[in-house]
Amino acid sequence: MGLPQYKDVQEQLPPKLLTEGARVDPEWLRKFLTNPALSNADTNRNGVRPYLKVRMPTFSFSDNELRKLVRFFQALQQQPMPYIPEQVPVLTSKETDMARSLFSSTAAPCLKCHATGDAAHDKTATAPNFLLARERLKPDWVERWILDPQAISPGTAMPSGLFRREGEHWVFSGPVPASFQGYDRDHSKLLVDYIFQLTADEQRRVAASMGRRAAVQPKSKIKQAGIASRPAAGGAQ
Repeated sequence: MGLPQYKDVQEQLPPKLLTEGARVDPEWLRKFLTNPALSNADTNRNGVRPYLKVRMPTFSFSDNELRKLVRFFQALQQQPMPYIPEQVPVLTSKETDMARSLFSSTAAPCLKCHATGDAAHDKTATAPNFLLARERLKPDWVERWILDPQAISPGTAMPSGLFRREGEHWVFSGPVPASFQGYDRDHSKLLVDYIFQLTADEQRRVAASMGRRAAVQPKSKIKQAGIASRPAAGGAQ
């Protein structure tokens, strides 16, 4: 808003602050405001969104001022204080395989736009690295985000319609393997639990697999996934 230079590159805009209190862990937010680079080695960058063309300043706030600011964001979103992090259930091996199939689906290629730590890939990244999610984000907010990102941030490049309501559950709109037959939990929650347990090794494994798949799969087949042609940026903001 009011920044015409970003009209055609909305993904280069800093994130909206309206839902910050509901989105991030308050202690993580305090640390980020203290050192937005999230690093002592390279302080002239954004530790969450290195692809942005703007740098987050610290304003030289005192620790007391930072804590007041964090509580302000929490209060705006009517968040409980103190904040008690949600315990994410540990996935079984079968559930991990199922969740991985969603995470790497051609209908919603999560790593297409999200940074991964690979310099070549991250040159064109337009969304944060999923490996930050566990410490940074709140699981319930992430699920709301992937279900209806436009309701939280109108105009975001994160695609809507990835999940559809079927009876009492949210199910993935793209193709799913036979292992999902009889699964009685929300597919969206399964994906969120997977993201919050994602490791660097797992992410590299999926990225490598997706790279090989893209190299051999014809475009016409990818388009058959329906929602695959939509932009996939901005997933776990």
